[in-house]
Amino acid sequence: MAQDTSPTPTKLRTVVTLCKVGACEPCCGIEVDVADGKMVDVRPDPAHPLSQGYVCVKGMNLLGYQNSPDRLTHPLRREGNEWVRTSWKDATDAIGTKLRALADEHGPRTISTYWGNAADSIAITMANTFCHAFGSPNSYNVLSLEYTDRGVVAHELYGNENLILQPDVVRAKFAILLGTNPLVTQGLTLLQRRPHIGADLKQSKAAGGKLVVVDPRRTQTARLADWHLAIRPGTDLYLLLALIRTIIDERLYDAAFVAANTTGFDIWEELAREMTAERAEELTTISADTIRDIARAFAAADGAYVSTRVGVQTSHNTVLTEWAVATLCAITGNIDRPGGLYHNPGVLDIPALIQKFTKRRNTSRSRIGDYPHVFGGLPAAVLPDEILTPGDGQVRALVVVAGNPVISFPNTAKIEAALSKLELLVSVDIFLNDTASFADWVLPAATQFETGGFHFLVNQFDQQPYAELRPKLVEPPGEARGEWDIFKDLARASGVPFLNNPMFDKLARLLDAVGVGFTPEMLNRYLLLGKKPSYGALKKSPRGLPGKPMAFGRFLAERIHTADKKIHLAPEPLVAQLSQALAVPPLPTAELPFLLISGARRSQSFNSWTHNIPELVEMLEGNWATLNDADAQRLGIADGARVRIRSAVGAIEIEARLSSEVAPGVVAVHQHWGHTYESGMTTARKYPGVNVNRLHDDAIRDPFCAMPVFNGTPVAIERLE
Repeated sequence: MAQDTSPTPTKLRTVVTLCKVGACEPCCGIEVDVADGKMVDVRPDPAHPLSQGYVCVKGMNLLGYQNSPDRLTHPLRREGNEWVRTSWKDATDAIGTKLRALADEHGPRTISTYWGNAADSIAITMANTFCHAFGSPNSYNVLSLEYTDRGVVAHELYGNENLILQPDVVRAKFAILLGTNPLVTQGLTLLQRRPHIGADLKQSKAAGGKLVVVDPRRTQTARLADWHLAIRPGTDLYLLLALIRTIIDERLYDAAFVAANTTGFDIWEELAREMTAERAEELTTISADTIRDIARAFAAADGAYVSTRVGVQTSHNTVLTEWAVATLCAITGNIDRPGGLYHNPGVLDIPALIQKFTKRRNTSRSRIGDYPHVFGGLPAAVLPDEILTPGDGQVRALVVVAGNPVISFPNTAKIEAALSKLELLVSVDIFLNDTASFADWVLPAATQFETGGFHFLVNQFDQQPYAELRPKLVEPPGEARGEWDIFKDLARASGVPFLNNPMFDKLARLLDAVGVGFTPEMLNRYLLLGKKPSYGALKKSPRGLPGKPMAFGRFLAERIHTADKKIHLAPEPLVAQLSQALAVPPLPTAELPFLLISGARRSQSFNSWTHNIPELVEMLEGNWATLNDADAQRLGIADGARVRIRSAVGAIEIEARLSSEVAPGVVAVHQHWGHTYESGMTTARKYPGVNVNRLHDDAIRDPFCAMPVFNGTPVAIERLE
């Protein structure tokens, strides 16, 4: 009888998990087919309680990221202009020895780390604790380029930087969205999971709610709005101040709420006198009558909120603007109530967790600029100066985790010079990305599908208390490792305690020595000890479980961290800075008459992470400059022509496309392009685009958190022959 030599049928298994491409926030539920140790198909999970069958185009193409032929599979060291394969032991020993020598010779501040937008909770924890284990305060992260204004305001008003409030979208009767396009981003505020935000906004409108979208572009969300206010970029603060003044002048505020729950309202009564609706019209281009109408409607609504996003958070006066947002909601009684802003306590008490595990952290202020730590790090905008400025504490070594600073930082020429000057640059990533092209060592990381885990640090950004684990689906390719194992070895090679905790370090050494292994799962079990849901219950529930139901009123009664349990509306540092913002508004000049914005999102893109996925990048077709039709006609610029855009710090040449959906005087260029380096991202290099960050000045920083300006940069535009 002849032997059957046909291939053995592949055994296919289907697993439910969460989508993760870069730092995409909704984390939608997906079904993944796995065969022969490889993810082979992805579908939406119709049974997931949060995403309910929704997955965006990025998630549907995540196999192009997970299974990319460009994945790093073994450590690399630089020899001249070449990369040479090396072993993990040689890599970690050499890196650890160099870090130890630099710290011993020049002091702990010579060591720095940076984590980017694709880092999960373990990667974030590894980068931060590794830096602080040396005694260095120089941990940096991507949040300081786009979100730390929230932390400053939360600290000043609510007593803790991690008390981030979010809008109760469906029940709101009036909403003002500033610089956000949630129909594309599927999120409305900091790291919020709202995959059905479009449906939520429509449900609110169907119940009688009104929507105002403030944006210099007529976005997808603006088309849904009752009012679209095409504001001049960088002037949102003045609009908010005029709304506050109208409400105070006409006594439309909630006097009972203000008296019971706030301090500093009397100071705001004086501050608001500085901005009339007519003056706001001059600065913002929004009519004074419209400003007054919106103020009255907002104050009268039975539940209202204001929400900002990257368009405002990466613009001028970002902390003051976020302060005005909170003030407007507070004086109208729209904090900790249905339809207003509320706080999700999450399954884990994140403020308490961070306080407990960061006692050994060095919280010294930055050497350049004297800025404080916010959200676990110093401002990334000062990192190039920290590297380039000689003296005690000069940064000489940088470990980058899941980030791409050369693409994402402002003033590209400066970050290029800084990366080139470092004595040691290590990139921990799944690709040899643009930043890794400057590195001395590249270490291959695993994806979340190859490690599993619990993204505990964003637990409070769900709409309700909720928790779910991510299972490990496949093994990492080649010699790739998770960040937990990478940094455990680096800590030992550097002679510093793992997790910056001597007790955990001893436990890890003991468990590793007896073959048990100290794993992230042990940390997750510890974090969820005594919590509901428990770790054991979550292991049995692949789609997660809800926590204790939240209730309105508990934030002000129990969760707020101020000593008097009140919202402090008039913090002295913010009050003092407001006069400067009023005296010198950010406006275009005769020499640089346009305002550049670069925060616009497209559904196929999430920063540079998606630019190596062929199916997505072919849809994106790179980037271009979008000009108002009338501006282009005046300058003699035809659709598709090439233009030169010049700012105070740089210039780019790029294709122009004309549109009536961009306000006059504004030019929009998508960020996170410019893949012109000798990277290993072959698809991204075929579609390099232009790095608009060459135009943004890293020295223009918020005075409180040093966030740079990516929206509202004055530029000049000229046609290229």
